[in-house]
Amino acid sequence: MLSYGASMGMEFDWTVLATATEMGEEPLAESLEQLVHRGILKEINWGDSYSFVNVVTLAQTYSDISSSRVRVIHKKIAEAYEKLHPDPSPDIIPEMGRQFHLGGVHDKSLLYNRYAARLAVGAFSPDTAVRYLERALEDLAALPGDHRLEQAEVLKEIGEQYGAQGDGERAEKFYGESIAILPEGEVTMRALLLLSRGNAANQRDDLGLVRQYCDEAIRLLEKVGHKRGLAMAHRNLGQAALKEGRYDMGLKELEAAQGFLDPGKDPKDLARFYVDFGSALAGNPDAAAQARSIEYFRKAIPLLEQLHDYKELARAHNNLAVFIMTSNPREASEELKLARKCSERCNDWRMVGWSLFNSVEIHLSLGEDEEAARNNKEAHRILSKINDKEGLQQVALSEGMLAQRRKAYGDSEEAYLDSLKRAEGLGYSTNLVEVLVHMGMMYAEWGKRDDAVKQVSRVIEIGEDKISVPLRPAYEGLKKQLGL
Repeated sequence: MLSYGASMGMEFDWTVLATATEMGEEPLAESLEQLVHRGILKEINWGDSYSFVNVVTLAQTYSDISSSRVRVIHKKIAEAYEKLHPDPSPDIIPEMGRQFHLGGVHDKSLLYNRYAARLAVGAFSPDTAVRYLERALEDLAALPGDHRLEQAEVLKEIGEQYGAQGDGERAEKFYGESIAILPEGEVTMRALLLLSRGNAANQRDDLGLVRQYCDEAIRLLEKVGHKRGLAMAHRNLGQAALKEGRYDMGLKELEAAQGFLDPGKDPKDLARFYVDFGSALAGNPDAAAQARSIEYFRKAIPLLEQLHDYKELARAHNNLAVFIMTSNPREASEELKLARKCSERCNDWRMVGWSLFNSVEIHLSLGEDEEAARNNKEAHRILSKINDKEGLQQVALSEGMLAQRRKAYGDSEEAYLDSLKRAEGLGYSTNLVEVLVHMGMMYAEWGKRDDAVKQVSRVIEIGEDKISVPLRPAYEGLKKQLGL
């Protein structure tokens, strides 16, 4: 009795136990009553279920069962669930998958664990989905026959769950494993995997690989006429161009991508493109482009809310906040709170970190120095876990601002130099000039005019057109202060 209970978990259901053990109600009730009197189990919900009194007893009981008997018990428990729930509800399916997996019934384990993974994805629980998908991989390896295509699909799904959390490195690992075992004739799947690798490379700030993967994917997708895939490929290329500060090229790629979409069939993709267009136009200093940028962000947000696309919704709120932080810091602060709320809801930890460090400058402008420092520290903790290179570069920049606010100019210089080195490693000119402008303002405030002039000179060398629109007034003020 205890072996069956321990195989079900800390708490177990009377009906499932009775069905699995095939004991009559009276002998079962007597056995359970004895275990309750001995202080091993306790009754819950008037005997509908039972629970172990402590986890030590459960662990010891389970460890004492032989491996062969463990499989038999789990198989019988799984079959009991299946008998009692011929049309299982979402809350039962994960447990059925677990029991069939431990019982070595690999075909049914595969079925229920993949179903459970889809439920976890829908509930924005990527860690849980990965656990179910890893079981599915073990089942596929144990089943007879050639299952390479389905294994490739499961590996891709695992990669997508790490990508959803902003962990580009682990996502790329699984995409690579997927494409390595994919049968040669699967052209469309291969192209889509290349696009997924392009997404992961974007998250890892490896833009050379983004272009390599997307160019290869486009060649394959053109052969099969996969319009949505072509849209995603050009979108990836557009986002890469925006990261490099090549806003005209970014817009060109995004416009090419939009031409492949059917607004009636792809509403989610269309809403995501609005965020992309808003981000691209935000880099244009023209007043009309600036107005269109805000218009695109405002247009995307209600659509993404209707579609429950919290990942892209977080990006929309975050990017809008960055765009308006200078002109309207209070509103920008609220937008970042919404960005963080959305990204936490879908477990996108990269965007959680970004919404935190983006709030630093806003909090400083509002005199909320302690909250600024706290948010930057938390951003560093989160982004370090997933080794987000650009995010950590921005955290170092914010650290420089915080030290400058305290007039700890030595610490500020050290942080800015760290951020500068990271920006040089990324190769993003927009990030580079952003650090140089902040360093110039810090040196001017510190009384080191020559050092401030050097930073401005380097900005001019790289190109003043690379300065973001919100930062331009501060840069012009610095030049005026230095008499340049």
